Amino acid sequence: MIRRSSDIRRSAVTTSETISHDELQSWLLDRIAFYLDRPPENIDPSVELARYGVDSVYAISIISDIEDHLQVEVDVAEARRRETVTALTDYLLELLA
Repeated sequence: MIRRSSDIRRSAVTTSETISHDELQSWLLDRIAFYLDRPPENIDPSVELARYGVDSVYAISIISDIEDHLQVEVDVAEARRRETVTALTDYLLELLA
């Protein structure tokens, strides 16, 4: 089943909350799956996002969602250097630390 935007938790994470690697990665997979219109379980977090068709337009949308969700400013160029969901998750956790 493909999740729609309304099905995905989009509440902001406050700076006082902690989010685990697995929670953040799962949320990212859900967002990416939404934009690609495919089930999140069909996205391997270790595969380059470009292989799934994530282009600059998708990337900007995903980064905007990240900023809204985590209440953090994300450097687009830095985020784009992270080519996999796992690498992007690690980068975001560094920003939140």
